[in-house]
Amino acid sequence: MKSERLAALTQAVGFALWQLQILEGSTAQYFVLMEQAQPEMGEEKGNLLVEKAQRNTFGASISQLVKTKNLPECLLTRFQALLKERNWLVHSSRTSSQKALIDDASFITLSERLEAIVEEAGKLLKEISSQSQKFVIEKGVSMETIESKTAQILAEWQDHTTPQ
Repeated sequence: MKSERLAALTQAVGFALWQLQILEGSTAQYFVLMEQAQPEMGEEKGNLLVEKAQRNTFGASISQLVKTKNLPECLLTRFQALLKERNWLVHSSRTSSQKALIDDASFITLSERLEAIVEEAGKLLKEISSQSQKFVIEKGVSMETIESKTAQILAEWQDHTTPQ
């Protein structure tokens, strides 16, 4: 029973970390789009800015968004709350949650907390996507261009993830 719980928890922790990493990368990319991208700067230069921004911590990316006021306050509040949860997950969840291996209530509480992290990361990712789309449309990019570029990127990703 203890080994089954450990397996379930490590799987849930791993999935939560993956979801947070996706959000962290998208948050850095959003910051670049909103603050650093210039008209006609080109994809190569833009990608370099994104790579640099993605080397920052999640907290640093959120701090940059706070300073530049590029997200509605309600979203910033949610990002800051998720950052606290992310920091707990990365830095102290194992030591503060060991009881979950032997106690039913602790196991359920930890599982629900991990599920809430995954759910909120997904919701914030959708918000970042929506805010990005709104921004580029306001800058004159058509929906057709957005959809075409999205399809191209998805095809490239699928080519890289398809077993050879």
